[in-house]
Amino acid sequence: MTAAAIKTVKMQEERLPPFLRVTLRRWAKIYDAGSQVFWQFTDLFVRLAVAQYFFRSGLVKATDWDTALLLATREYPVSWMEPSTAAALGIAIELIGPVLLVIGLFTRSAAWVMGALIVVAQAVYIPTTTNLFLTAILASYVVFGAGTFSLDRALSSGLKTSAVFFAKHFIAAGEWLKRRVGPLLMLLIRLWLAASILAAAGVFEPSIAQATWLPIGTFASLPQWLSIASALLLIAGIGASLVALVLLFAGIAAMAMGGHPDITLYPALLLAVYDARGSGALSFDQAAEKWMERNILFDRHYRDIPDDWPHIVVVGAGFGGLSAVSRLKRLPVRITLIDKRNYHLFQPLLYQIATATLNPADIAVPIRSMFREDGNVRVVKGEVTGVDADAKTLIYGENQQISFDKLVIASGASHSYFGRDEWGAFAPGLKTVEDGVAVRSSILEAFEQAESTNDEERIKRLLTFVIVGAGPTGVELAGAIAELAKENVVREFRTIDPASARVVLVQSGDRILPAFPEELSQLAANSLKDLGVEIRLGSRVTGISATQVTIGKDDHIDSETVLWAAGVVASPAAKWLDAEADRSGRVIVDEQLRIKGHQDVFAVGDTALSSAWDGESVPGLAPAAKQAGIHVAKVVEAELLGKAEPTFFAYKHQGSLATIGRSSAVADFGFIKLSGSIAWWLWGVVHVGFLTGVRNRVTVLLNWGWNYFARESSIRLITEREERM
Repeated sequence: MTAAAIKTVKMQEERLPPFLRVTLRRWAKIYDAGSQVFWQFTDLFVRLAVAQYFFRSGLVKATDWDTALLLATREYPVSWMEPSTAAALGIAIELIGPVLLVIGLFTRSAAWVMGALIVVAQAVYIPTTTNLFLTAILASYVVFGAGTFSLDRALSSGLKTSAVFFAKHFIAAGEWLKRRVGPLLMLLIRLWLAASILAAAGVFEPSIAQATWLPIGTFASLPQWLSIASALLLIAGIGASLVALVLLFAGIAAMAMGGHPDITLYPALLLAVYDARGSGALSFDQAAEKWMERNILFDRHYRDIPDDWPHIVVVGAGFGGLSAVSRLKRLPVRITLIDKRNYHLFQPLLYQIATATLNPADIAVPIRSMFREDGNVRVVKGEVTGVDADAKTLIYGENQQISFDKLVIASGASHSYFGRDEWGAFAPGLKTVEDGVAVRSSILEAFEQAESTNDEERIKRLLTFVIVGAGPTGVELAGAIAELAKENVVREFRTIDPASARVVLVQSGDRILPAFPEELSQLAANSLKDLGVEIRLGSRVTGISATQVTIGKDDHIDSETVLWAAGVVASPAAKWLDAEADRSGRVIVDEQLRIKGHQDVFAVGDTALSSAWDGESVPGLAPAAKQAGIHVAKVVEAELLGKAEPTFFAYKHQGSLATIGRSSAVADFGFIKLSGSIAWWLWGVVHVGFLTGVRNRVTVLLNWGWNYFARESSIRLITEREERM
């Protein structure tokens, strides 16, 4: 960026008062995020509605060929085509096109063929306003393609660089249509709608030929003042969303007063498309968007971000860090998100990687992909090693430094072996994708080694799985391993019986799931026992080796597969800042989640010790981290807006859940406690909802469905095995 360009940007910034600049950017980003989510679901609904219109017609004709042939011969004759050919072609379009439109495969081609059929019907047969709106909707799909919930969108990135003939050319043509033709199409649609509204209001009288292509009757019930005002706004391209919403509500009112659903539904669908796609070329809205981008949003390139915007550094891309960034990115700030890995991991389902139920990619998302549309967010891969709060600098990687105005530490936690770190070589924990893959390999390798040896004593050791720690992770691991042995692989070995595997859950306390009410702990214990899990309560581990676990002084369990789920230690944030911390390394924060003694440094999630749960410590759960990240963002936002800080952080507990196998779980929401299959279904819904990205939600549901009904997993791959010392 040249010096002249920087000067220009700063001059543009200075024209706006800071409060107005912050407010405009915040609401613009909120509106953009909301409209994207709205359009994803609206797009799917529009495709379903249009598809059913065609499909029901095709289905009727396909089930009564004689009638279809009669219609093609007398009612809808095509002069250049045999009636039988025309009937068959029409049925094929009406049956195949809708299916492709719904799943979003070859969307543009399907929409073009279906649109052509409608245009022919409008021009040659009986003109209807429904045909007109369907034509406009299908034209938008020819130009823009389908939205997020479509196979075209899911496959486009891969096909663009694949060896499939003409794939990249078709995709490039689609992108060109969207970029170049899209604004012109939206211009034509809004002018077409304006002309129809003015004709309905009696401002001008179209000819018979013109009236055929104008949906005048749809807008006949509008008051004249509303018609004229809406038409003028459409012509100028002012307030696309507002005009579309007003006309949409007018259509709903007409439907409530007895209007035919087809007459009101399809105009509403087109208005929804118009609302999502915007006013198009030569419009006030387009000019306003460009001005916002140049002066407020700066989402084109990171280098365009003004240097005087506050710099916020967020360490850690877990739930807390991402929640803070997702809210802060709306403000006129520069954000640097640092993490030692390039992905965001949904840790609550990590045990399902370890037990061969899910793939790593099902519960992990590249961080960069989450902020590709946010020009003020920079993602850096690196491990933080120090912080100088006085100089406001952070050290990461190989002695690289970065300065900050505000720092949010959300660096999470790692395994804690209570001072016996040498146990880590024999009892891996679960915190990263690499941990999950390594544990999966060790579990599967145990079965493979048992199959290949004749040593009965070693077979017993290999088929004995010990899980240390009976919190949610330990309980879920124990149940999943028991099911893996007794359900998924039971028929796949010849010299061993996987169902004879011994799964031992070791807990130093007097019950499992100590954070849950006692009655739920007992129900969970009963479910585990039904799966064959052996629970050892009041058992403190005193030694772990390659072949044995020692409990107490002289109680030994022979096992070659030990998994650690007993404790965690926070990241060294307290050491970086020489701040006060508890025994687990969690840095103590105040009521606003600031680290004591450091006004511009915050800590959230597993890194922080906060007593914001009615005086108790906030638990290390995903909802707690998300709430904390959002609160910190609100505090920073208040400072930028010059407003009073929000009230102190108060954690709102949303419940605790733990699953035991394929059909049982426990759920504690305080006012209500659930167990069994109802809690299991609830557990699944909640965890899918917390996943990041539509793809991950869909693939997890598919994998769960296959595993549940087929009782087998195809992800039993041994890709890594840790060396044991």
